[in-house]
Amino acid sequence: MKVAIVADSTCAPSGARIRDLGIQIVPINIMLRGKIYQDTIDLEPDKFYRLLPSLKELPTTSAPAPGRFQEIFSRLLCEGRPVICFTVTSSLSGTYNCALQAVQNLAGESDCGIAVVDTQSAGAAASLLVAEAARLALEGRGIEHILEQVSAMLPQCKLMAALDTLEYLKRSGRVNKLAALAGDFLQIKPVFYLHQGKAEAYARPRGKRQAMERILESFYRDVAGAKQIWVAVTHAGATEECGMLREAIEASRPGLEIDLVPFTVAMGSHTGPGVVGIGYTYI
Repeated sequence: MKVAIVADSTCAPSGARIRDLGIQIVPINIMLRGKIYQDTIDLEPDKFYRLLPSLKELPTTSAPAPGRFQEIFSRLLCEGRPVICFTVTSSLSGTYNCALQAVQNLAGESDCGIAVVDTQSAGAAASLLVAEAARLALEGRGIEHILEQVSAMLPQCKLMAALDTLEYLKRSGRVNKLAALAGDFLQIKPVFYLHQGKAEAYARPRGKRQAMERILESFYRDVAGAKQIWVAVTHAGATEECGMLREAIEASRPGLEIDLVPFTVAMGSHTGPGVVGIGYTYI
């Protein structure tokens, strides 16, 4: 039986790839105005990013309950299908542990096997692992072959993103008020990266154009000499800038397939609107 691919919503590729590759998505929970919403299902990113500046309290997020994973795993195992489940990095979320708990709860139900993969990343970067695994599964490759390919890609998997404002990091307590005010006054657009489970500052350029140049700088340097490259662009209500990133990559790497991955509400609730970035990996 074909290997089934499951991923939490922060690792999801574009909607087209989810449909075409038959990927099962488990949504992250989002608490907004006293109600719980499901990421990518109940909240449409573009509408959310238009609403976000008017919210007095920022949304909060939580991992799916183990039961959500268990329900999907159990159904797939009953179909006789091995399962590979991808989650956002365990350094920033409890989702990986929830998926592992679901596997433990199903111990002995089937000998098909379930593998849970900590992507050590998120968003557009993690989505590339998910999509490649699903593509191989669609070709009929076995679980061992798919995991071997994922293991080769995962160490290089990196998300690079530029923030439009420090306001939301200030409101969440991640930067102080003075730093946020100074950064916004000077038009600082911080560039961060998430790689091997660590989120770090990369640069503090002035203006979005310089920020995108720094993102591309990292990408071109990292993939120089690579035999195979996977890349996706992403944004939180920054369609124009995202298009510019995509065009620059297409010009430098003709023929390279580039997916457009939503910057989901679960991530954007922490960073605010205007985020633009890329995810990539290579071997």
